[in-house]
Amino acid sequence: MNLKYFALGVGLIELVNTPVSMADDLESLGVTISGLVQVESRYFRDYEKTETSEMALDEAGLVIDVQRHKWVSAHLAFIYEQESTPLEVDEAFITLGNFEEYPVSLTVGELYVPFGHLETNMVTDPLTLELAETRARTSQLGFKTGPFYGSVYAFNGLTDDKHNTMDHYGGNLGLADDVGGISYDLGVTYINDIDDTAAVSEHLDLEASAVDYDHVGGLSAYLVVGMQPISLIAEYVTALDEFKAEHIAFNGSGAKPQGWNIEAAYNFNVMAKDMTFALGYQGTDESVALGLPEQRYLGTISATIFDQTRLSLEYARDVDYNVSEGGTGNGADSVILQLAVEF
Repeated sequence: MNLKYFALGVGLIELVNTPVSMADDLESLGVTISGLVQVESRYFRDYEKTETSEMALDEAGLVIDVQRHKWVSAHLAFIYEQESTPLEVDEAFITLGNFEEYPVSLTVGELYVPFGHLETNMVTDPLTLELAETRARTSQLGFKTGPFYGSVYAFNGLTDDKHNTMDHYGGNLGLADDVGGISYDLGVTYINDIDDTAAVSEHLDLEASAVDYDHVGGLSAYLVVGMQPISLIAEYVTALDEFKAEHIAFNGSGAKPQGWNIEAAYNFNVMAKDMTFALGYQGTDESVALGLPEQRYLGTISATIFDQTRLSLEYARDVDYNVSEGGTGNGADSVILQLAVEF
């Protein structure tokens, strides 16, 4: 762990624990501090029927938002994830603009670009996130007018043909509104190369291949509907072309990864506690080389047991690709009990 980040994190935690008067002072300066701690008890049985269990600090995050002027804001987020991320700066960007005053804004810095929507009611991240989530040092021009919103962005990605230029770009367009008590959010997103997404960047090794890399674009479409007490989520993510087989293969040819997520959730109240029961079906196609299952069935029940404190229980069943496709043809199970506190 980087000692500088550790010391900074400790200092920020001490700041959060200072008296309310200090918090009021920060708020008067336009500074807001928030965060999240997620602890999990996990049980896994993998494709080979090997069983494991553990207690895990799944995620800890600390966020600082600063707005000293109505036209300028800054966002700084630290994150720690036990499985994948040591304490580091997750996001750091500045936004020039104010959608309440003007429909256009400019954001520059390190952030997650708007490729994919990636919303879920589950404890486990959706498979669409693995195929779409992209963090980059980018310049993003966004707009919001009425129910319409969108953006365009550009950044220097992992595969820049050795020119070290901002040759990665994309955009999104959406429509979100609330009509007659029914809320909806639908849209499409595009990126000209999915090499920087979570799953692809982990498995794409260009230095080990003598074959030149060609950009592989990506597209996603999503729909989120809320009509209390029911909410629905549907999302589809796909590559727009095949990778070269030397880079990411499927059945002896270049792979064209795809993924989807469908969820239905029911919100209810028990003994004055807000609860949610959700069921989901997720899947992928031509993604065995990315370490993703072909199908996933899962269900989650969660309850707000105290203010900003949520307890969730999730069961998931993964189904691997067939042996002929490079998988095992077997199933895997997981059970996760998560306690999460936001502040």
